[in-house]
Amino acid sequence: MIIFRKLRWKNFLSTGNAFTEIALDQNNTTLVIGSNGSGKSTMLDALCFVLFGKAFRNINKPQLVNSINGRDCIVEIEFDTGNKSYKIVRGIKSGIFEIYCDGNLVQQDAAVRDYQEHLEKFILKLNYKSFTQIVVLGSASFTPFMQLSSSDRRAIIEDLLDIEIFSRMNGVLKDKYSILKEDYNNAKYECDLKKEKIQYQIQFIDSLRKDNDAKIETQKLEIANCEAQYTESNTNCNLLRSEILHSENR
Repeated sequence: MIIFRKLRWKNFLSTGNAFTEIALDQNNTTLVIGSNGSGKSTMLDALCFVLFGKAFRNINKPQLVNSINGRDCIVEIEFDTGNKSYKIVRGIKSGIFEIYCDGNLVQQDAAVRDYQEHLEKFILKLNYKSFTQIVVLGSASFTPFMQLSSSDRRAIIEDLLDIEIFSRMNGVLKDKYSILKEDYNNAKYECDLKKEKIQYQIQFIDSLRKDNDAKIETQKLEIANCEAQYTESNTNCNLLRSEILHSENR
């Protein structure tokens, strides 16, 4: 549970260089009222900006800086959660983003994106979409739950039930599936390539076998011809030998 204590800002939207401060813990319930243009929406923009780095309304970040002063836009929030007290300071045209826990600055070695992720996952335990759908409800930008996209609805439910781990597991499984699918496609390609090579080898062996069979038949015919010639020559030799013997006996 988050208990907001104090919200203050300066040079934010139309506010000037002096801090505007709102105490949110003086009573169990705090009601902020005012006429149009008195700054109620500015307060919501400041609250969303200090927590998530973007306004509640659809306002670009550079436009959040007071157009007259043009610098030192700073928003601070103090709140309690989980038996700890936190203070967050965020600024534009000063590049400030600091998180204090019980008066001590939380380690800032990581990049700003990781610092913001730490704030949302381990301190607030809400992301921007969940915060603006559950904690801050405004007619200007509120979208009914069932009209949200399926991914936004899933993110809100995961934040509420603290089951984001399942989406992470799903993401890991999808990555593994993609890797396995790529490995399968590569293995299938290699298998098809091997099959094609085997088919070529079979065709080549068949071609060699046919050539060898044709050569064997040719060699057999040549052998048969040679044997016939040998028989004919042997017969002729025997005839000539007989004639020679007959002539000598005369």
